[in-house]
Amino acid sequence: MEHNATDPIRVLIVEDQEDDFHYISFLLGKSLRGTYKVDWARSYDEGMEAVRRCEHDVGLFDYALMGRTGVELMREAVTQGCEMPIILLTGHDSFDIDQEALAAGAADYLCKVGLNTTQLERAIRYSMRHAELLSTIRKSQQQFELFLRNVPCAVCIYDETEILFQNEQFQTNFRPAAFLQSGGQLQRVNSGPYTDGKTHWLVNSFSMVNAQGRRLNGLAAVEITDRIRAEEMLQRTTRILNGILASLPVVVSSLDENGVILESRGRGLADIGLKEGDLVGANLLDIHPQAKSEIRSALGGGSVNFISEMVHGSRRHYLESYYHFDETRGRGALGFSVNVTRRVEAEAARSRQSQLLRAIMRNLPVVVGRLDSEGRVVEAEGDGLAKRGITPRQLLHQPFTKLFPASEEAVESALVGGSGTFGLTGWQDDEDEDWWAELFVFFDEENGAGAIFFGRDITERRRLERTLLHISDAEQQRIGADLHDGLGQQLTGIACMTAALRDRLQPTHPKEAEQAAMISGLANDAVAQSRALARGLCPVQLEASSLLSALEDLSYQVQLLHGIKCSFTTSGPAPACDHDTAVHVYRITQEAINNAIRHGQAQEIAISLEADGPQHRIVIRDDGVGFDSNQERSRPGVGLHLMNYRAGIIGGTFSITSEPGGGARAECTFSTSSPAYETATP
Repeated sequence: MEHNATDPIRVLIVEDQEDDFHYISFLLGKSLRGTYKVDWARSYDEGMEAVRRCEHDVGLFDYALMGRTGVELMREAVTQGCEMPIILLTGHDSFDIDQEALAAGAADYLCKVGLNTTQLERAIRYSMRHAELLSTIRKSQQQFELFLRNVPCAVCIYDETEILFQNEQFQTNFRPAAFLQSGGQLQRVNSGPYTDGKTHWLVNSFSMVNAQGRRLNGLAAVEITDRIRAEEMLQRTTRILNGILASLPVVVSSLDENGVILESRGRGLADIGLKEGDLVGANLLDIHPQAKSEIRSALGGGSVNFISEMVHGSRRHYLESYYHFDETRGRGALGFSVNVTRRVEAEAARSRQSQLLRAIMRNLPVVVGRLDSEGRVVEAEGDGLAKRGITPRQLLHQPFTKLFPASEEAVESALVGGSGTFGLTGWQDDEDEDWWAELFVFFDEENGAGAIFFGRDITERRRLERTLLHISDAEQQRIGADLHDGLGQQLTGIACMTAALRDRLQPTHPKEAEQAAMISGLANDAVAQSRALARGLCPVQLEASSLLSALEDLSYQVQLLHGIKCSFTTSGPAPACDHDTAVHVYRITQEAINNAIRHGQAQEIAISLEADGPQHRIVIRDDGVGFDSNQERSRPGVGLHLMNYRAGIIGGTFSITSEPGGGARAECTFSTSSPAYETATP
């Protein structure tokens, strides 16, 4: 069914777990880009009934449906003619399920764990656009069949047993059984000429595969009777000496008064993939339509010179041609052509590169340039970083490492054949905010010496990333506060009430008093756990005390929540860092601990904070199962990426080392005095 952009998107959720259905509905209800009308099918059969009604724009099918699968439901829906895009949902990521879903025709495959509104909405809108595209393709196929029926040539499509399609020209001019059949089966026809003795055809045979993967053969035949007769006549007239032409890298041609090629010889034909006689009978006006006026001028008595293009096969050639009126015959023209493809393509490539560079310099916040072998700026273009105090004029003729000391390592690597990256930051007075720029330096392979540098303004990206991270941290703070002040207080009340009930029951109902005491103990345990969770989400020590207190409390809460040994030690003075830095260090430590417990199955974790002047290092070690560090770096997860990013925000570095069976060691270094980026001072 077609969907109007202003109408709500109708979503069919086939899910046998009510909690999961409400969770998906909740995610869709949070959308800011559109509205959704959600229908729920609780079982495989209900889902099939809803599919048959064709009332929905998109389907979300759970993989596990009480003994059956969403993939089976999707396949049955397709057999019923359902064109609605279907997204498969699972409780965990699985490569096998992913492959099974895509092979069955699923529009997408999503894991419900960690799923958010943005991911779900993106998948829904992508699948709907994909379904619209498939509908358009089907319409195009219908139009293509209409075209084949009316195209001015004979067309036939067949397989090994029968002719599947033939247009009227094929039916009129060919006897299919005699033309195709051999030994009881339809045989593939070879490309080339075909004649019944009176009419000549040029047959092009081709292979194709239909939508179901079935291999088919096809042919298209164009009538060339007139051309064949002209060639037979033109072959009797030869005016160009074969011996001379065989030694010249040109194509020499003779034209009649209409521009038809009577003869065409020369070694230059081979350069464009042609043989002698291939162009005979063709009209030069058709071969070079962009030079029609020049060719007509030569046919009318003049002499011309022009450059034009010629397409042969998959290759485009450029020819520089000279033609003049054929005074000997008193009509037509004579001329020759030289292949100048390499020259034209080189000029076009240089022009494209120049246009592309100008467009980049004009429209993007970038600056590019070239360094000589000594690291001095010899070329610079682009005003994209001018508002940051970096202009081509200020860069020219200056040593790059003197302008930007942070570039020393990158420039040193680039000048010997490598590459490097570094960052700049500063304060923008008119915006009253920090700015950031990222610069790349790499070896100048074209000149074999020196280096190329490229810089871009990443201020908006950095500001957005920082804002999003602050929002995430603030949301965790809010949830932690709600957990502490809401659920924690209620559990405390329950514990007090059950303790009072125990005391009242003790004299007369000792058994019931014992049960009340058990309930009171469980409530107190729940209070402790909820407060521990709240402390993890909302570390109040970072607000009221210091990073050291927060980390020490974190180690205590880990022991309380998970029942494992977790220690915290310090050496040197406590870091005098601001609140934002403390929050990022705390979150990095918290994520490393969570990874050690969840993935490493650690039973003992040691946290240490060490100081070396303004530099501080926090190390998290565990005795878990470990992992392959190289493999983890090649495909880092969200947690590792976030820890790296947090370290970068506070001007630090993050690393993690491990080996299977040997536990893991995560380390973050940070400074309390200056960021890793340096301010640009060109």
